[in-house]
Amino acid sequence: MTGSTPKRSTTGCFICSASIPLENCKTDECGNAVHEDCYVRKTVSRFRMAEVVRPSENWLSSILARFQLRLREADHY
Repeated sequence: MTGSTPKRSTTGCFICSASIPLENCKTDECGNAVHEDCYVRKTVSRFRMAEVVRPSENWLSSILARFQLRLREADHY
């Protein structure tokens, strides 16, 4: 068999389901096969989602703080 290329072993990415050659395969924290780019995007998106949640928590706490301040001011009159 001259001129034939050897078949490369592949597995599927746990995140995007596309195939990955075993030579380029990475694993996530659970041991699943992933593309490095897929894993980075997934990890970065988790941090972005955490940042989105924080301002709303700060917003709510600032409203409560203002409300408590107005109640204290009203008690002084």
